[in-house]
Amino acid sequence: MGRVSIRDIAAETGYSPATVSNVLNEKGNVGAKATGIVLEAVKRLGYRRVSQLDRVIFAVGRVNGRIVDESPFHAGVYAGIERAAKRLGLAPSMVTLDLSNPRSRKKNIEELERASTAGVVLLASEMVDDEEYALFEGFELPLVIVDGWSDKMPFDCVTIANEAAAYRATALLAENGHERLGYIGSNFRIKNFPQRARGFMHVLADMWISFDEKNRIFVDPSPELAVGQILDWLNSRPREELPTGIFCDNDPIAASLIQALNQSGLRVPDDVSVMGFGDERLCQLVQPPLSSVHVPRHEMGEMAVRRLMEQTTDPHHASCVTMLHTNIVSRASIKRL
Repeated sequence: MGRVSIRDIAAETGYSPATVSNVLNEKGNVGAKATGIVLEAVKRLGYRRVSQLDRVIFAVGRVNGRIVDESPFHAGVYAGIERAAKRLGLAPSMVTLDLSNPRSRKKNIEELERASTAGVVLLASEMVDDEEYALFEGFELPLVIVDGWSDKMPFDCVTIANEAAAYRATALLAENGHERLGYIGSNFRIKNFPQRARGFMHVLADMWISFDEKNRIFVDPSPELAVGQILDWLNSRPREELPTGIFCDNDPIAASLIQALNQSGLRVPDDVSVMGFGDERLCQLVQPPLSSVHVPRHEMGEMAVRRLMEQTTDPHHASCVTMLHTNIVSRASIKRL
């Protein structure tokens, strides 16, 4: 028999990989009988846990490519991983983990687990279902999830405080005198976006600003399609009922909005102020330069590496979801009324 895995122990004992993992991590939430059976199988099969890392693998989880194929976000996270890994004497690498095919994704995850002395940072931007997170229950290697989290499973995760970030971004629009606000979201609803929508609506409630649901639309993540969809919306609304300030789920949608506004004869920010999210490089390439929420990508990568190290060196390590705060970068796309 080759290297014994958590799944081997689960198959031997009849317990789930998650239960085996909880016993090995001494979570204290498994009964004495089950714990004894698992530990006996661990000893009998000769299972050995990873005790020392020599490399970090950044696995970009690709479910459909609608986010990771278009966004430069993961490059910034990887830069932080590289920086932290090299400080610790670890070798960093990046791979794409294909999760698109239900018939092959388990095999792809098992192949990743063969890197026996590695820790894995998983980019989960496109992972939205519990079924996708459940694939990593009982994962063999130290694992930290970035830009995603499970509401049901206790993974170590590093993400951003989406709701608070969107609140501050929307509040900036309101503080500049914009009371007729709009929201443009992506119709591919990754886990971050509903939180941003809550932050937007929270501002309206706190500041007693009424909201016209006709000023909330969802568009395709593809800029080519988004521009046309936004134009259709702009042309369907009387000019005097259009928002004077619009919050967008991300920077590509905000850039598409600016393009659509220009094509419809509306000026940014004189007629409509625009706020993006992400502070991608394109914010400084569009005209006018786009105000946006700066996401600490490098710091997310560095934090993930630190959490990996804690899993292997701290006997009292507890899994948690770490949320990093953001800051607003004000540029020329917002006008004070």
